[in-house]
Amino acid sequence: MSILKDILKDEKERLSILQVQLENQIAVLAKGSLSKKKRGEHWYFYLAYREGARVIFKYVGKENSLQVNSLNEEIRKRKKLELKLQNIKNDLKDIVRGLGERQ
Repeated sequence: MSILKDILKDEKERLSILQVQLENQIAVLAKGSLSKKKRGEHWYFYLAYREGARVIFKYVGKENSLQVNSLNEEIRKRKKLELKLQNIKNDLKDIVRGLGERQ
């Protein structure tokens, strides 16, 4: 049983470090989502995000512009990292439960 507890403790430490790293990576990426609006013949993109209870729309640029493409990629990366972070948090809960610890 001692070997199993040691393995779980090592895994808990590894996941805790990974959790902090992912949280730091997520913090520097853009938050929110892209909103597309048509004005006349052109599509324009806005970054929509929350500040408290308010939803803020910030102009990004026209369709297929460099800013829109890079921001879209950044948001996609953030969502991927958030999913990984959620999985890590779930694994940590299971490990804590397996070790008989309280959170």
